[in-house]
Amino acid sequence: MFRIDTEINRRQTLKQAKQAALNALQEYEADWSSIHFIQVSEHVTFRVETDEGVQFLLRIHPASKPREETISELQWLSAMKSKGLILPEAVPNREGAFVTDATTSTGQRFYSTLLRWIEGERLEKGALTEEAIRKMGAMMANLHEASTDFSPSASFARPSWDSQSFKRDWEHLKLHHSHFISDEALELYSMAAAKVADRLATFTRHERNYGMIHADLHIGNVVFQDDEPFPIDFGRCGFGYHLYDIAQSIMGLYPQQRVHFIKGYERIRQLDNEAIPKLESFFIMAIIEAYSFHAENPLETEGLIEEQPYAQAILRAYVDGMPFLFQSLEVS
Repeated sequence: MFRIDTEINRRQTLKQAKQAALNALQEYEADWSSIHFIQVSEHVTFRVETDEGVQFLLRIHPASKPREETISELQWLSAMKSKGLILPEAVPNREGAFVTDATTSTGQRFYSTLLRWIEGERLEKGALTEEAIRKMGAMMANLHEASTDFSPSASFARPSWDSQSFKRDWEHLKLHHSHFISDEALELYSMAAAKVADRLATFTRHERNYGMIHADLHIGNVVFQDDEPFPIDFGRCGFGYHLYDIAQSIMGLYPQQRVHFIKGYERIRQLDNEAIPKLESFFIMAIIEAYSFHAENPLETEGLIEEQPYAQAILRAYVDGMPFLFQSLEVS
């Protein structure tokens, strides 16, 4: 992972990544004319343009991230594109490889991947129409449908988002909760986490409910072109339940918008009768994962504290067995 826990570390990381990006671009045939920084998270991303207006996404990956995982991500994208989906497409370097070494003048080692840019506009949730949200749901269902017969190679390596990953995230959150969760509130989190773990243990996997998923398809990873949504940023893709994928998507939507997302999904794939109770557990799982991920970053602390009243209202409803996905909750 990149060190971005302080402003000094963030600036140093970006300085190194920018130099690595310029060096990496020399290894591609793309006749680029400008490069623009986008963001830093799991990887550092840049938008690259040519004089002809062709655009690419350049990703600088930390050397510590297993290359097999990145290659596997690109393999899955290629398999899904072969089904007719419009997804990011990897661009090979001059030697025909999809992963390229990227270093700095001082010896820091990274590696890069280059993908064709998916043109479109990101929308805030307040700007989404009901039909746009339904199309997002259908988009996810099409991705799940296309992936049902995906057969990974022996060397395929992507993470699994399941009870084991949840246990790791929960243990991590317990260690670092004090930055934004009180000891009293942690008791509520503990009850919710225990209920999620118990529920996950009862779920049975099969090809219609489990497989390769995006795992991070929130509205920030969806772009709209001519009123049609397209998914981007597959850096977290892995194996998981389809309902977990849905939970990750609807977590950032308003309760009524979640209804439209589900309706859109069911235009393509019908959910079973027990889907909503299961979805509630995956929703809580996604909340705890997100807080675990951000817990050690002091730059995130203020926002995490502000979210707690609403988050804890959701956790309380879940623990008490009250529906919460499609209802507005009172926040104390």
